[in-house]
Amino acid sequence: MSNTKSTSSLLVLGIAAVLLDSCNPKPAETTADTAAVADTVKTAPASARPVHWGYAGEEGPAAWASLSPTYALCGEGKGQSPINIAKTDVKGGANWKVDYKTTSLRIAHNEHMDDIIDNGHTIQVTVDEGSTFSFGDKAYDLKQFHFHTPSEHTIDGKNLPMEMHLVHQGEDGSLAVVSVLFEEGKVANENFTKIIANLPNAKGENKHITDANLELKAHLPKDNFGYHYIGSLTTPPCSEGVQWLVLRDRVSLTADQIAAFSSRIGPNNRPTQDLNERTVEVDDLVGQVNQ
Repeated sequence: MSNTKSTSSLLVLGIAAVLLDSCNPKPAETTADTAAVADTVKTAPASARPVHWGYAGEEGPAAWASLSPTYALCGEGKGQSPINIAKTDVKGGANWKVDYKTTSLRIAHNEHMDDIIDNGHTIQVTVDEGSTFSFGDKAYDLKQFHFHTPSEHTIDGKNLPMEMHLVHQGEDGSLAVVSVLFEEGKVANENFTKIIANLPNAKGENKHITDANLELKAHLPKDNFGYHYIGSLTTPPCSEGVQWLVLRDRVSLTADQIAAFSSRIGPNNRPTQDLNERTVEVDDLVGQVNQ
């Protein structure tokens, strides 16, 4: 009987602890990525908490899956990102629409977002509400965009100097990411001149600039064709089921503009992952963007 009472007491204490934890507010900096990893976190052992990871050495991409049970998909997943995109003429039937507004600048240079999701070493811009992305009949809200140097996705096996991920979240917590690839050009991009002028000076620093607005649709190339596939987060815990649209045409930045990012955050790209049984389709966005 004493063993039964002891077991019951422990059970009650355990339930109480879970309830108390669920009532604690999450950090204000939590982004769309948190919702996407919720299922992965729930299935991980209770003792498994996200641990530090990086892009080199014993904490690099090849070791991510071994750093924590929470990161198991980084090694076991069959629908991982990024991928190599071989140029294809396979046409998709998706109805894409982007409606981007302007935003003030909330810039952060992050190593760790919070104790749930580590966003890696990147420059992130959190955007004001109101910009949306639609895939079929489902709408996603733009939450933030961040950068990788060199690019994570490759085209016919080749990296580009830089890649931007515009991260969107649906009401159900699912994610859609629009990827923009950058190439080197001779004319400075005015929109990125504003970002570079306000970049944080050190990791962990945050800036909110209200007198400098970005025209978000200026981030997109003029001709809007995209490679669509189903993938994952490119950082631990590598959760899958993410809608990816990698825009085919590129945005031009000068060598100095690219260096302004790469000198702070690069290299921070995960190597490409096997496509496995997935297909990559080309969707035509002409006539659907910013209307």
